[in-house]
Amino acid sequence: MFRGRAQRYRSSGVSAETLGDTALPLIEAAASQIGLPASLQIHQELLSQGYFEAGLVAQWHMIHEILWARMRDLSASHDALKRWSQHPEAKIRFFAPGLWALWGETKPSDAIDGLLPLADDEDFRVLEAVQAFGVRPFANWLGPNILQELNDWFQHPSPRVRRSAISSVRPRGFWVKHLTWATENPAYLAPILENYRCEEERFPANAVANCFNDISRRNPLFAIGVLQRWMEDGGPQAEHIARKGLRSLLKAGDTQALALFGFGKVDVKVLASLKQGDCVLPNTNLHFDLVMKNAGDACEVELVYEIETTGRNAQRPRRKKYQGGRFLVPQGEMEHRVRERIFDRKSAALLDGPAAAKFYLNGELHAQVDFSIRRELL
Repeated sequence: MFRGRAQRYRSSGVSAETLGDTALPLIEAAASQIGLPASLQIHQELLSQGYFEAGLVAQWHMIHEILWARMRDLSASHDALKRWSQHPEAKIRFFAPGLWALWGETKPSDAIDGLLPLADDEDFRVLEAVQAFGVRPFANWLGPNILQELNDWFQHPSPRVRRSAISSVRPRGFWVKHLTWATENPAYLAPILENYRCEEERFPANAVANCFNDISRRNPLFAIGVLQRWMEDGGPQAEHIARKGLRSLLKAGDTQALALFGFGKVDVKVLASLKQGDCVLPNTNLHFDLVMKNAGDACEVELVYEIETTGRNAQRPRRKKYQGGRFLVPQGEMEHRVRERIFDRKSAALLDGPAAAKFYLNGELHAQVDFSIRRELL
């Protein structure tokens, strides 16, 4: 039912359940154990609703709804929900956060209290469900007031709970809709983020960095300003959070973000060439040779390169940037090779026409290679 972490994070790469790998029999058994009515009809009802034709996240929501339809009318629905949350199988506990959100629509404080033990679960899948399906709905409904509800979570001694708390209120996230209030005004999150300024554990530190990366997409100066102060204060995870939290800006070659890590203007001349020549086929591995001539002292650089291809609108070419890594350019001359694959995507095939590769050192354009893409080379 659950794929690898990297695959789960990519919406286009997530695989839905199939008849051959479904966990529905396990869910039916768990429902029967806690006395939910018509437990052994769950599989059949979901089939009639087109369960196996739906995407994975849609399948999860269908399971939440069908379980809650059976649980809500019980006289002891709260007890049934607690028993579900304590099931020994993580695949069953995975659905508990979404059920707490449905149970707590009119009593969010009680639901968040019920979610707390799951926020400290040892299984990563359950932790992801807590932030996406348990707390996130309340973050949408309550707006910034959710921050007060999670106050104890933000300062909890367990790093898993602290991680769950900050992941629940990050502006973008995954499996979830963007939080409008946090996206439009990240200042709401500023006091909460300060709780993590001296964070020692890597697990919640990564979540804080992801939150800053979300913020940086629309408010780069806010993210850079806060993280620069954290680095100056010298917290145990400050540089890690800053590098990970500003990764989108670093990839885009933002000069202020690069300067924060010591990547300033460099006096380096770059000559770039494409090994395949000036005309290539789609779905090709491109090999670029860079010759860097440094007339000054040895310097550290951050290489970012951008591949530009023809779009359907002639005025709007397709562009994608890639990180080429950090390395030292010695005084004198050095060679560096870049390899990148250009390929057709399921939703957008490459089009014949002009293309270009642009190479940036510390945010400044230093070289460009023009070429073209042709499906049939003459």
